[in-house]
Amino acid sequence: MSRIFRKPDLPWLLSSIVAAVVLAGALVLPLWRLELVAPQYPAGLVMHAYGYKFADDPGTYYDDVREINGLNHYIGMKEITTVTEMKLFIPGVLALMVAMLGSGFIAWRPRLVRGLVIAGAWFMPLFFVADLQYWLYNYGHTMNPDAALNTGDFTPRVFGTTKVWNFHSETAFEAGFYCMVLAAAIISFGPPLARLASRRLRARSATRTAQPQATAGVAPALILVAGLAAAGAAAAVDARPAAAQESYTLQERIDAARAQDIIVVDGGRYEERIVIDKPISLIGRNWPVIDGGGDGDIVTIAADDVILSGFELRNSGHAVSQEPAAIKVNGHDRASIKGNRIRDAYFGVHATDTEGLVIQNNELRTGDGVPQERRAHGIYLWETNAATVSGNDVRYAADGIHLEFADGNFIVDNRVTESRYALHFMYAHRNTIARNTFTDNLSGAVLMFSHELIVKDNEFSSNRKGATGAGMLLKDNDNLFAEGNRLLRNKHGMTVEGTPQSAGTTAIFRRNTFALNDVGVALTTNSPITFVENAVIDNVVQVKALSANAAATLSAHGAPPASGAATDDPPATMPAAVWSSNGRGNYWSDYEGYDADGDGVGDRGYLPRAPFAGRLDSDPDLHLFQHTLAQQAIDVAADLFPVYRYDAVIEDPHPLMAPPHGLSLDNDSGVNVRLLALSAGLVAAALALIAWARGAGPRIAARPAASGGTV
Repeated sequence: MSRIFRKPDLPWLLSSIVAAVVLAGALVLPLWRLELVAPQYPAGLVMHAYGYKFADDPGTYYDDVREINGLNHYIGMKEITTVTEMKLFIPGVLALMVAMLGSGFIAWRPRLVRGLVIAGAWFMPLFFVADLQYWLYNYGHTMNPDAALNTGDFTPRVFGTTKVWNFHSETAFEAGFYCMVLAAAIISFGPPLARLASRRLRARSATRTAQPQATAGVAPALILVAGLAAAGAAAAVDARPAAAQESYTLQERIDAARAQDIIVVDGGRYEERIVIDKPISLIGRNWPVIDGGGDGDIVTIAADDVILSGFELRNSGHAVSQEPAAIKVNGHDRASIKGNRIRDAYFGVHATDTEGLVIQNNELRTGDGVPQERRAHGIYLWETNAATVSGNDVRYAADGIHLEFADGNFIVDNRVTESRYALHFMYAHRNTIARNTFTDNLSGAVLMFSHELIVKDNEFSSNRKGATGAGMLLKDNDNLFAEGNRLLRNKHGMTVEGTPQSAGTTAIFRRNTFALNDVGVALTTNSPITFVENAVIDNVVQVKALSANAAATLSAHGAPPASGAATDDPPATMPAAVWSSNGRGNYWSDYEGYDADGDGVGDRGYLPRAPFAGRLDSDPDLHLFQHTLAQQAIDVAADLFPVYRYDAVIEDPHPLMAPPHGLSLDNDSGVNVRLLALSAGLVAAALALIAWARGAGPRIAARPAASGGTV
């Protein structure tokens, strides 16, 4: 028996015990995770792969695995099912754990036995990665050619991002996989490190007092194993981050408070997630940081009349299906969220089923560095009424401010930039939008299926990203009133479809400025808006019809089409747009009429037929010549020699000769130093080139020719 079994080597035995305990985590924890975002699943689908099964995310909204298989069937991919390797996973892990524990007692060729155990420990995670990538390749290259959609062959990544059409997947290894890696590292490096520590301790002990041999060997081994065990626990379980250097955590202070207490936090860093479940005020000074550790919501408001102010909130979770947020309010009223900074969060503020919410003077940078399709909204209100959202600065979001089924709210004095939609309404009624600045987004305000809206004194500028950038995009709204807004340098200043939608309702645009856009105003034929006393200035296309028969139906006066245009379109059945009221229309910068009686109104109607603008749709290459002398030359020549005529999209019967008071573009009377310096530099360079050319001529002529004479 002594040839087979022996007294165990203590460093190996202790390391194998720790490694086996850590490896056991792979039996209960997921190894791999797939998150899929598709248009029909905006909350995302999440699938966890254990060693022996596939499972839904615990907080899922759907049967995720079933839904993913449904999508795979649609594109011709095989169904995800357990394979032979998964059936062998549990026996394999148990066998490796037994081998780790038993190898320390084996006397026959112990180095060989331990080497095989180490090799087996590393083989398990490496084989998992290779086998998983093989199956992903197999799934992506055995597509059914008769499927409804043909994506072509592709290989999903075992780690990272894969995008096919509008399907976006994120894959990552999870805690169970890292348990396997850590167990292999412990069994490989634990024993030699323990022996090295033991030898050093014995050498030091020899110079002092003799220590029992067993103690000298056990102490360092126990120290090492304790450290390895701590590392194993950290990898197997997502341990809660360390609390800030305070006597109490924030949550403990909240739990100890009474209703109406004020808790003041002066600086510091708090690595925790908190729940405020009583009506208290939590006030930060010197920007204390609450770090959520990348998991779930950072602050949950679970009581009425809570005040949260002065904090920097960082690092929420990013699991799409859980909709994590820096601040989440659900079913509680009159919360006040003021003067906070939000960084690296999925949603910034996520509020549902609440009233009287105040979100004021916060700075939100939720998705900095994150692709736009992976971001969530900065401020999200669902079934939230009588809220005030004011003075906030939002960047890097999907929608900066998103309202859905949310009525009677005030959106005032906010700034939203570098996001998808600055403001997005869906079925949100009786809301007021005033004095906001929405700039450098894909679109400024996208207002859809919403009624009784006031849009006043906002700026929508430079919203040009993507093919459909617009200052305002309106669809199927009733009783909308827009006044005092500035829509500048957008692709479309305003796009209107089906607004107003219902009989007897209105959509009134009065005293707004549409300037320097590619298209000032774009309308469909079912958009009978009232458009009066606005200033439409220097847009490439002042007004654009979004359907074939718009020329006959957008004008209240039915302006006749130009010579040669088709006249057999069916008559319009809806009311037409109104372009003037009480003898006053709008100011159009390209109007060339006259005002004989001096009343400030043109004596003939405005019918835009600019040849250059008319050719843009059929010849997009002309965009290269926008705002150049070539554009002006084409339009002037067409006025002198009207060979090319384009249908007038609208007729304003009473155009204004000057912009209404306060609607003209700002005059920049200062000196543009950069442009002046550039111009002076170019002139100087041209003069220097001319001088050099003139001086070089005689020297070249006097140079001896190859024959010895002169040229």
